[in-house]
Amino acid sequence: MSNFLEKLDIISSDPEVIKAMLFIWSIILGVIIALFVSFYHRKVTGSFFRAFIKAGAIDAESAKTLAEVSQTENDTVISKLERPGVYRNTITVINPDGTEADPHSAIKITEETKFYISEEKFTQVRDQWGENNESLLVLIGGIVGMVILGILLTIIVISGI
Repeated sequence: MSNFLEKLDIISSDPEVIKAMLFIWSIILGVIIALFVSFYHRKVTGSFFRAFIKAGAIDAESAKTLAEVSQTENDTVISKLERPGVYRNTITVINPDGTEADPHSAIKITEETKFYISEEKFTQVRDQWGENNESLLVLIGGIVGMVILGILLTIIVISGI
């Protein structure tokens, strides 16, 4: 136990070790934050696209409203679909009057607005967003793995002194 306390004393007194620890744990924290952001993005945005895949909305006749695929509360994606961008290039928007919305102009999404994923984009969307929800175990495993890596790197740096 006293050996461990001596190692901890080295961390607190050696500026080079402090710099190394700050560097290591900053990277670990950055990766953990990236894991959270990636998980959230795939969970929220992915659920939107997976809903249309599951509903089989692949053309104007099979287009679905947000209520039909239970996505009325997905404000993150809905707000992005109202502006031109990547999501608008991925999914086709059908206006309440039955015409396709121009993907390069802003629109207002209503309860009657329908959406579908064209057949040429269907495979890309399925490959990008998957067919299943994201597992929380993947996020937890990534975080645990990064913490273990940080601890191992800390031990290696301390032992090197």
